[in-house]
Amino acid sequence: MKVTIGIPTYNRKELLEYMATSLYDSELLGICNIRIYDDCSTEFSKDELITLFPNAASINVSSNNVKADKNMFLMYKDFASTNDDYFFNADSDFLFNKNWLEKALDLIPQTDGVLSIFNANSHQEKESVSDELVIKASLGAAGTFFTRERMLEVVNHFNDTKDFNSFDWQWSKYFTSRGINLYCVSNSLMQHIGYNGQNSKYYFDVGLGYEVANQWQGQVINNVLLKSMSNIRSLQKKRQLDFEKNHAIQVNDFYYHFKRCMVIFLKKILPKKIYSKLK
Repeated sequence: MKVTIGIPTYNRKELLEYMATSLYDSELLGICNIRIYDDCSTEFSKDELITLFPNAASINVSSNNVKADKNMFLMYKDFASTNDDYFFNADSDFLFNKNWLEKALDLIPQTDGVLSIFNANSHQEKESVSDELVIKASLGAAGTFFTRERMLEVVNHFNDTKDFNSFDWQWSKYFTSRGINLYCVSNSLMQHIGYNGQNSKYYFDVGLGYEVANQWQGQVINNVLLKSMSNIRSLQKKRQLDFEKNHAIQVNDFYYHFKRCMVIFLKKILPKKIYSKLK
């Protein structure tokens, strides 16, 4: 039995280093093929990826930036060309429970072939199955474990797709439309630390029920929380400055003042019912 651990990467080197350290600190059971799919990063080179993942089965570096969702599909498509039995959609900004892989392999036979080990707060729970498993209405890609059969279904169904926007929502909808339940662990076996990614600016998903594996992980999560708060403050400040700039343009604009005068004038001379309809 072989498991592909697919890791899409794009910049954010510090988070990737945290992730690699945590991954190699977990029990990989000697059955994993780590495969890296870099989306044309500018913060590190392929040689640096080799250093971070010295036993990777493959490291694929895109010649141009295709964005996260299309990179996800290309990763899935590449898995179809291997002989591995399971595909695990890792990500570059997660920490892992030490025994995540063993627990995932124990649980996936109890599912329909799709199992997330990341109980994200943003994905609605539909049904509680047991103390260990729930069924979700949708899943995010990161943290999801697929049997080979299910992954090949995704690749074949979406092979001619041109729009990969929100691709994990697309394959979630595809599975549920076919009556395939989307299972998820009750208590997360990995934790998200991606405070500044393509799909996370002001907030980011966290894994419900995750237990910190050691003191180092606790410190990493603390550091990420502080950086996330600093990032939010910077974004809020930029938003305020943009608002003030746009407001200043409006205040000095002749058309803006003319329009305001006309509104006040019409409000004064027209009956209330007619003014309300015009408004």
